[in-house]
Amino acid sequence: MSTKIEIKDLSKNFGKKQALKHIDLEIEQGMFGLLGPNGAGKTTLMKVITTLTKKSSGEVTLCGIPVEQCGQIRKIIGYLPQDFSMYGNMGAYEALDYLAVLSGMKKKERAAKVPEMLEKVNLGDQHKTKVKAMSGGMKRRLGIAQAIIHDPKIIVVDEPTAGLDPEERVRFRNLLCEIAKDRIVILSTHIVGDIEATCENIGVLNHGEMLFQGKVSQLLEQVAGKVYTMEVSTMELPTIQERFLVTGILTNGTTAVIKIIAEEPPMKGAKLTGPDVEDAYMYLMHHQDTPFERKG
Repeated sequence: MSTKIEIKDLSKNFGKKQALKHIDLEIEQGMFGLLGPNGAGKTTLMKVITTLTKKSSGEVTLCGIPVEQCGQIRKIIGYLPQDFSMYGNMGAYEALDYLAVLSGMKKKERAAKVPEMLEKVNLGDQHKTKVKAMSGGMKRRLGIAQAIIHDPKIIVVDEPTAGLDPEERVRFRNLLCEIAKDRIVILSTHIVGDIEATCENIGVLNHGEMLFQGKVSQLLEQVAGKVYTMEVSTMELPTIQERFLVTGILTNGTTAVIKIIAEEPPMKGAKLTGPDVEDAYMYLMHHQDTPFERKG
């Protein structure tokens, strides 16, 4: 059984609203980043993949299994939703054991797997800590433990680092990368830094349409030679922001160093610089129907 997700001409409608529009996508083993703003359709796509929402049309197969075979799909997939929660008065071990019961695991199997999973997500020494006393990062790690306890081939995590402090975010990203060594991990987020730090392959979704899919290096190629930096007066900033796509501003008193995306040198003194994923993402999002120099 190959470890691959294949999506062909997928659409999803909610009444008259089309949340997903003719999506074509292939995802292979490793970390895959699904990037897009809030409301882009990311959560809808994740729910279709995890069998929580039925598609309107198209084909979706996971490891060769059609998504319509819900029982078989749920055996090979783990899901950490954005709003994962657990009974607050339960300890970490008790909560994970309870979730394992709900997934159909027998007592003997749970006795071995629950401690193993808590250790894997660095909660072994917190096995008695009540869920309500956990930090946001600890709750996310408990969520990952419940998603992988049945050893799935595919893990889907939806906005997993939203609200975490920088240290917890890095710890969680490292955990996802470790888990992805022998399975598919889909990281759905609007946080560009999470994608840049963890994913080689990405898709960009907006208004239900897949704007890009491929390697991060290919996305960066699209904006190569179009990113400039320059120093300007802070008094000039409002005018510059009206005319150009500004992706970075670092102020220092009355001056600011800015980063601009433009098809040609935007102003005298502008210097070409190497793009990052955020530059490429902003370029892609605005390139559809917004000119980079907005004159007049």
